[in-house]
Amino acid sequence: MAGPIPTARPAPRSPWTARRTFGLLAIALGLAAAARPAGAAEAPARVATLLPFVQAALRRIEGPFEVVAAVRRELDTPVAGAVADLGNPHAPSFERLAEARPTLVIGDDMLHAPGAAQLAIGGARVLLLDTRSIEATLAGLEEVGTAVGAAEAMRRETAAVRTRLAALTLPEPLATLAVFGTPGSFLVFTERTWLGDLLARLALANVGDVPGGNERFPGLVSLSDEVLAGLRPELVLLVAHGDPRAIEASFVRRTAAGGPWSGLRERAARGVHALDPDLFAANPGLDLTRAAEELVALANGARGHGATTGGHSAMTGGHGVGARE
Repeated sequence: MAGPIPTARPAPRSPWTARRTFGLLAIALGLAAAARPAGAAEAPARVATLLPFVQAALRRIEGPFEVVAAVRRELDTPVAGAVADLGNPHAPSFERLAEARPTLVIGDDMLHAPGAAQLAIGGARVLLLDTRSIEATLAGLEEVGTAVGAAEAMRRETAAVRTRLAALTLPEPLATLAVFGTPGSFLVFTERTWLGDLLARLALANVGDVPGGNERFPGLVSLSDEVLAGLRPELVLLVAHGDPRAIEASFVRRTAAGGPWSGLRERAARGVHALDPDLFAANPGLDLTRAAEELVALANGARGHGATTGGHSAMTGGHGVGARE
């Protein structure tokens, strides 16, 4: 009786055959990608920025992105053009943000971190930047450039800023006091703010960055009248927030003869100056070079000697800058 018919085994698949199969598959996928309609390419990034200096930086470069929403730099000045107006950077409109359908939302890592989940509207990526120092600001802009597909263009801009700032550093330190004025109080900038860090980079030695102050806001401290009166700055800078004329008038009274800080004016050989709001109302980003040039000009006495002069008129500088706007 015949036994069972043996079953034929398939011939083993050679490595060459496997490699040829995968090669043909890769070619097929490549041809399919090449034949894809232009409209099927990845869409440009739709950017919403809660930091005015980011919008300004993106205007300087080109890339596969579109700014679709932004906050106001000046609270009483609407955002121009077809860009959705998100209003106040401290309380942006989430309704308008949703209507803009961003794919990338850029904010501040301290100011906007508590609402990061709300910012991720429609699955948008949320990128929060550290703006408390010059290097962190520039590194953040480079991260933005990468996120919008324009890394090289943004790196060229930030490299130019670093080069210019290095060239502006004073040959010798100059004792400087930077004061932030609000209705009813005056605070002192420390190096934990972008402005304080800029002063340090320029060799404007911050005599107000002393221990013992009450840190009312991040990087801004309240010093007693006795401590302030004992400081010996050659240059005094005022940044007003709120009603600039009222704040500057109050500062003048405190530094006038008989006032609690009269010694500041007497010792400030390079003057007491209100800073220009166009440069110091918020972190200026790539315009840090212009802000630095303004500070160096004041340090060199280009805006008067021992006078109460500001960026554009005598103690009538603008609405001011916070530590983290």
